[in-house]
Amino acid sequence: MPAYQSIPEFDLSEKYHLKAVGCERQAEHATDQPTEQEWRELAAQWHSMADQAATMSGEASRAEFFR
Repeated sequence: MPAYQSIPEFDLSEKYHLKAVGCERQAEHATDQPTEQEWRELAAQWHSMADQAATMSGEASRAEFFR
């Protein structure tokens, strides 16, 4: 079995949330305000896409967990 097959598969919403977290980390390390803001906006878009993917697959959205 190839190594990549032993890695647990994430569903689409989880993948998108992980991308959002990556953008948030980039924002934390940004050296100027405009770059930080762009990373944060990208993160928000990834979270939104993750919520949409969760809704489409019948999962609870991320926003529901924080209410």
